[in-house]
Amino acid sequence: MTSATHRVRPVAETAFDFGPQAQTGRNWIWWVATATTLFALALQLAYHYRTEVGLILPEVKPLIQLVCSELACEVPLPRRAELLSIESSDLQADSTSPNVMVLTATLRNRARFSQALPLLELSLTSAQDRTIARRVLNPKDYVPRGTQTGSGIAAGGELSVRVYIEAASLRPTGYRLYLFYS
Repeated sequence: MTSATHRVRPVAETAFDFGPQAQTGRNWIWWVATATTLFALALQLAYHYRTEVGLILPEVKPLIQLVCSELACEVPLPRRAELLSIESSDLQADSTSPNVMVLTATLRNRARFSQALPLLELSLTSAQDRTIARRVLNPKDYVPRGTQTGSGIAAGGELSVRVYIEAASLRPTGYRLYLFYS
């Protein structure tokens, strides 16, 4: 019988070349640049979403207002149209002037926070329900005189709207009223 012997040959150690070695002396520059960039990004996000941050973290809102007063910016009221509704509206001819129509409406804020006043779009329609005239009403057009438009609609509050429109000569038979933010 012959026995086969296998000899295991040692594998020659081979040095692998992975390219030039990283220089550790300049890594701190990249860390500082990255940290500075992230800090600047966080500041930009805080500025852009300052209203939302004030809603989510009410205890931070005074600080946001203080910083904004120093930077000459303002913290606008939130604009969540889905939390506003038109509770009632009516368009009638004015009894004192035959060419004037009176739009009355009640806007309700269903949010737990004050909101900015929306824009109102009034569309006058014909008997065939075609739009014959359209007008966008800014808050200054429908807020009662003496009321500041910057105060918005209080949380859970209502606002009565009364607008006089010279459009009776168009003889509209209907209207649509829509609220939105631009």
